[in-house]
Amino acid sequence: MMIRRVIAIVGCAVVGLWMAGCNCPCSSQKKAPAATNASKPAEAPKAVEAPKPVQSPKPAEAPKALEAPKAPGTPKAADATKKFVLRVDCGASAPFTDKLGNVWAADQELGGGMAWGADDGMTVDREGVGITGTDIPRIYETERYSMGSYKFTVPNGKYTVRLHCAETYDGITAPGQRVFSVSIGGQVVLKDVDLFKEVGALKPLVREFKGVSVENGQLVIGFTPNIENPQICGIEILAE
Repeated sequence: MMIRRVIAIVGCAVVGLWMAGCNCPCSSQKKAPAATNASKPAEAPKAVEAPKPVQSPKPAEAPKALEAPKAPGTPKAADATKKFVLRVDCGASAPFTDKLGNVWAADQELGGGMAWGADDGMTVDREGVGITGTDIPRIYETERYSMGSYKFTVPNGKYTVRLHCAETYDGITAPGQRVFSVSIGGQVVLKDVDLFKEVGALKPLVREFKGVSVENGQLVIGFTPNIENPQICGIEILAE
């Protein structure tokens, strides 16, 4: 009996030792699995940036109120009373602008609805005739002759009147061959004027009369023949 107990104890011990080194599932003490490297903890997801708030569009600007048109102001006194100026290139068929920028109107005969014009007469243009002694020879190359008058409708007031003449007719070769008189507003201002005697041929004769008064809206320049026909090359009417 004793021997059987010893054998049983030894057998159990051997079996126990064998089973301790065995990896089979019958082992009562399984080896713990080798520790594996712990996986890195998953990175926390980055916080997604909240989308920037979309800027609301700027409110459309209210259209600017249109300024009411300004009421026209009272014209300056100088504009309201613009001085009357008229220059006539007697005998000319087209306007002429001189070196000073003054515009001379082409000649015309008085007719219905016209503010000014010649009362009858004839015209002639002797371009290039050879006028000397003036900066505006063109004025003296043309003329109206054998007229009775020039009549102008103008505002009442005071005026300076200039008369321009020149003897360009080759039939006049000496003093006393053309003599005539001129009146303004019924008053004789040039009596028995003789262009050839005064200045000779192809030279201008200019006569200026200041303070000519107009009270009925009409300024009349009259011509009276004495010997041959009266003539005129240019007329200036300037309000004072």
